[in-house]
Amino acid sequence: MQSLEATISLLVFLSLSSSFIISSMTHRIDDSVYRSQLAEDAWRVLYLRGDFSDFSDSSRGIIESDMRRLGEETSLCFFIKGVEFTNCREDGTNHTMIASVGKTVIADGSPKRIAFSIGK
Repeated sequence: MQSLEATISLLVFLSLSSSFIISSMTHRIDDSVYRSQLAEDAWRVLYLRGDFSDFSDSSRGIIESDMRRLGEETSLCFFIKGVEFTNCREDGTNHTMIASVGKTVIADGSPKRIAFSIGK
């Protein structure tokens, strides 16, 4: 009889302790799809607002002003072709990249593949 009580007590103890351990473990949420979608949405906003018909230095002012406005509303930094086009040029701090997507633009009359990145 005592061995039956001990076995039941052991099973209850193991189930309670394992459920406590599992519930106390922190799980990191995989938000990579969200970050990628955020980069795609930011690119879409810039594409619809900006003049991407000729992606060159002449369109830098328009693109960077739109990036600056988008950055003010989202508190994020946006980078096109590294730091060639960015809204976070002034602060001089290192930025952590959140997501990066590849895009094709027309530059100097021919299509070129560039990287569009967002960061903090």
